[in-house]
Amino acid sequence: MVGPTTLRQQTNPHASKGMLAGAIALLIMLLLSACNDGTQTQQASQNKSSLDASLAHAQSIGVPLSMLQPILQQEQQLSGSNAPIALFSSQNATTYYTNLSQRYQILTVQTQGLITQATQQLDYQASLDLQNFETILAQRQAQGFVEAKPFANQLAQEQSLLAKAQYPKDYVAVSTEARNATQALHLMGPAYDNLLALQTVIKQLQASHLDVTALTVDEQYDLQLFRAATSPQDFTSLSDQVTAQLQETTAFSTQAIPYIGAAKLREFSSDISQAQQYGQNVSTFQQRLSADQAALNSAKSLNELVTVSSQIDSDIASLQFPLLQGKASYLLQQFHKEVDAWGAANQYHDSYNGTSYPLDYEYNQNQGFGSDLDTELQAAQTVDDYNTTINDINTDMTLLKAMEADYSDKTPWSQSHSTDLQLMQQFNATSGQVIVVSLIEQTLRLYQDGKFVKAFQITSGQFDKPSPPGLWHIFLRQSPTVFKSSEPQGSAFWYPDTKINFAMEYRTDGYFFHDSWWRVNYGVGTNFPHYDTGGDESFAGNGSHGCINMQEDQANWLYNNSSYNTSVIMY
Repeated sequence: MVGPTTLRQQTNPHASKGMLAGAIALLIMLLLSACNDGTQTQQASQNKSSLDASLAHAQSIGVPLSMLQPILQQEQQLSGSNAPIALFSSQNATTYYTNLSQRYQILTVQTQGLITQATQQLDYQASLDLQNFETILAQRQAQGFVEAKPFANQLAQEQSLLAKAQYPKDYVAVSTEARNATQALHLMGPAYDNLLALQTVIKQLQASHLDVTALTVDEQYDLQLFRAATSPQDFTSLSDQVTAQLQETTAFSTQAIPYIGAAKLREFSSDISQAQQYGQNVSTFQQRLSADQAALNSAKSLNELVTVSSQIDSDIASLQFPLLQGKASYLLQQFHKEVDAWGAANQYHDSYNGTSYPLDYEYNQNQGFGSDLDTELQAAQTVDDYNTTINDINTDMTLLKAMEADYSDKTPWSQSHSTDLQLMQQFNATSGQVIVVSLIEQTLRLYQDGKFVKAFQITSGQFDKPSPPGLWHIFLRQSPTVFKSSEPQGSAFWYPDTKINFAMEYRTDGYFFHDSWWRVNYGVGTNFPHYDTGGDESFAGNGSHGCINMQEDQANWLYNNSSYNTSVIMY
């Protein structure tokens, strides 16, 4: 008999395993979703967004990428990490997202710090670059380069931009322009020397009755380019062009070598005499002069003449460096002798302490700035260095002679003085605004376009801390500010933090025109030890630490009637 039929269900072992794995995954997701509400994940995402915004802001305002790179790398590492997987607890994931959130927050704070750091560093660098710009500009102006005028306008513009700068990119822009201008001014000297060399060759050819019309046209065009040059590339291109013209001109001049050779020998002889006057040993050069003269007389062929001419050029060139060295040393010795002699003959007898002081102590080697010239000469290495040193010595001698002349001038201090006008004329400062300080009179006079405007009595640097004679420019203005002593407490020159209402810096290292509310008296003698008296007050006083001190209302007037790049002549 056939029994009831039993039905067997067929099963697939692989399908069973897949269903089991899916069930486990679903269970894990349910467990995690039940234990983690997503708050930590959301906070980490928000903090990352804040970090990204800070980084984007930092890059947009010009923070250097090199400073931000470590933070960008750390963010990339964090973004590439994953939360740990836990089956029955979300604690590990919660800790991960909490730490991730904190790390993003820390990196955001670090980014803000880098923005502040970059701003301060680039602000300081821009100030240094502008000071370097101002220094080389003053040198070129003192050398009489009218071509420096556009750079003076640029300096004023960059100083104004620095005062308004807020972001790193602003300071970088000022630094870039200042460095380019500084480099251009440095290249101005060699370019001018090349132009002079070309002019000299043209004059030699003219003396040989050769047609120099085309060369003169080239020289005039080069001069126009020189006067229009404003960038390092302009001066470099001009120097290359003039060098090529010199080479072509030299080749052209071989037909006149006998005449030019004789002229060069006269030049060589004159240079030897000058070097001898400056105390240089010239025996070797005298021997070369005799040899060159004999070679020129005996030369017959063109090749021989070219060789002799080249040798004369080489001998003249070899003398130029020791000639400049000797000239600089000689002029410096003459300057120091003049300072010592005049100071010994013209002294201020101080009744306060019974001491006599040389009236030109600002120029003295020991107390004054005369030693700056010695330092500059010792550091000179190139022809341009020595030419600059010679120019600075001549400038200081001119200022010293002006002081000596002004000492004998009986014109009232409150009127225009002839020495002021002569100095403005000599230093091409007859246009625009000029502050002239007569140290011998303890007086400041303001001129506009060569016309007298106003005068104040002042107090300049004391015997041990003199004010620096020279040609300067106002490059920093602050109202108000606080002066902090650079001397350690306990020093005779230390002073507590002092509020200043109106300050105008004219030379680096902290030389200002500013109000001195603590003083009563100003004018002749107040730069030496004395009693300040006024009303019921009577107290010991002395000159400043090198700044030019003024009454507060007068400093206020000067501050509001001068500007960045106002010229300063101090003598």
